Amino acid sequence: MTFAPYMKHYGKTVEEQIEKNKPLMEWLEQQMKEEVTDEEAEANREALQRLKETIDSFRPEGHKLFSK
Repeated sequence: MTFAPYMKHYGKTVEEQIEKNKPLMEWLEQQMKEEVTDEEAEANREALQRLKETIDSFRPEGHKLFSK
């Protein structure tokens, strides 16, 4: 069984994967250069915390990713 038809975002070689990743890497680099206010940083922290809680809420006990 092959999953290749369902994994079009994966490259067949390391070089191909690097090429596929370039647009995202450029976007991430641009995001890292942007200045954010303290209020924006706090809002981002809160959003990340909510995301972590949501992800863990769907995982069974003993298999949480972010909870202790």
